Amino acid sequence: MDRVPCAGTLALEELILRGRSGDRAALAELIRRYQMRMARFTIAQTGDESHYEDLCQTIFAKMVLALPHLRATERFESWLFQIARNVCRDHLRAGQGWRRLFAPLGPDSENVGAEPPPNDEGGDIGHGLARLPPGQRHLLELSLDSKRSHEELAAMTGTSVSSVKSRLFRARENLREILLAGERK
Repeated sequence: MDRVPCAGTLALEELILRGRSGDRAALAELIRRYQMRMARFTIAQTGDESHYEDLCQTIFAKMVLALPHLRATERFESWLFQIARNVCRDHLRAGQGWRRLFAPLGPDSENVGAEPPPNDEGGDIGHGLARLPPGQRHLLELSLDSKRSHEELAAMTGTSVSSVKSRLFRARENLREILLAGERK
């Protein structure tokens, strides 16, 4: 009798192929592997911790429904982040009418969900990231999450490679200025 490997030990490509055919264990493992990254992504995109669970559930539901139509398994991650980006964009569009009714909470209101990276013991980089505009913070977090090429970042954000390069440069410069201003205090 052949033993079927546990879903947790399968390579990503094998999980995708099994998930396409409706293997619930493979789909559950894909969700498990990406749930924290999707949670961080939705919070970074929307600046709203209160809706990330609903947004992630929507993202993964769309992933499960569309997975049989994904042709290039090597593009799974950028494809999943594109789904997430669209879900976050839809969420933000839906809330535009309500935003006009309420005044902003203050300068700290955009820092919701920003946490210092685990290797930043003093928290300076984390606090600097939190002070960046959401778009710049998101792009830097994506680039720091794992070493990704500019091409991968462009696919994930739906922009061109040259746009990613210039936006990353501006984000890094802004972060550097924030960190230098913090040292002078």
